Amino acid sequence: MPHGNNIYRVLLDGDWKLTDLYTFPHAFSQVYAFIYCFDSELDPIDRKRIKMRLEEYPWNGGYSVVNIYKVLQNQVPAPDRPKIYSIQKSSPGWLDLVLNPDVAIQVAKSISVLLGTASLAVKTYSLIQKTLSDLDTHRQKNNLQNTKHTKANSEAMMGLFDNLAKNLGFHNLADLHNQTGNPEVSLKLLVAHYRRVLIMLDFVKLGKVNLPEEARRND
Repeated sequence: MPHGNNIYRVLLDGDWKLTDLYTFPHAFSQVYAFIYCFDSELDPIDRKRIKMRLEEYPWNGGYSVVNIYKVLQNQVPAPDRPKIYSIQKSSPGWLDLVLNPDVAIQVAKSISVLLGTASLAVKTYSLIQKTLSDLDTHRQKNNLQNTKHTKANSEAMMGLFDNLAKNLGFHNLADLHNQTGNPEVSLKLLVAHYRRVLIMLDFVKLGKVNLPEEARRND
């Protein structure tokens, strides 16, 4: 029986499709793992293993993103990995999760920040996509596996990273850069995080989900 302080309640409402029961928990689990490993005061099981994977993956396709999320989820200590405690789908209903509630609250706050900066985030995301696309085109044109980033190029990517981080309420910028050792990888990681937060934001905007930003008191 989990302690009440380890339970975070997601409030459910509105009309849910069957696929929503996969889409929302999957996105939540990935965003939670990302914040746990990169933007919380908690320690993953093996931070060196995360760094090793970040450095060895090619980061030129979806393979790297899919696999790094598996790594992050596995690096969350077992007691803190999200598990369903109870669920009731009615109007309203709830989804009680056993996890680290402080990280869940950070997830909720990140979505709240993005809700207020959505238009700016979309513009930043478009600039990032163009920057990364231009970089890939340069590599293909010159038959290069990797491009050594110029100072100007690195600064441009870091600026875009900083802007998107603000739109997501992401704080540990220096730590993430230290983990990747590469501004392009840092940017691609944060873009992947943004896409998953965006999925959760859609549930909030549609009135299907409410994510409390403070701990729930025990009855």
